[in-house]
Amino acid sequence: MKLGDKVRASYPYGGVPACEGKIIKELVLRGKVTQFFVSFEVRPTVFKNFYLTERELTLCPSTSSNLIPE
Repeated sequence: MKLGDKVRASYPYGGVPACEGKIIKELVLRGKVTQFFVSFEVRPTVFKNFYLTERELTLCPSTSSNLIPE
């Protein structure tokens, strides 16, 4: 996972919405655990931000994967 990726929470809980979000910041704790600051748009122009680990996130399929290779 990297900055700008579209993600979803693997198991929405504790206020984390089930909608798609975007990774806006990466934080490495003690060189071991990486947390991602994810912004979720829960309603138009209403955002909720959470720090989540990679284990708590699932990548959303990219739109470019729908293209048929030549």
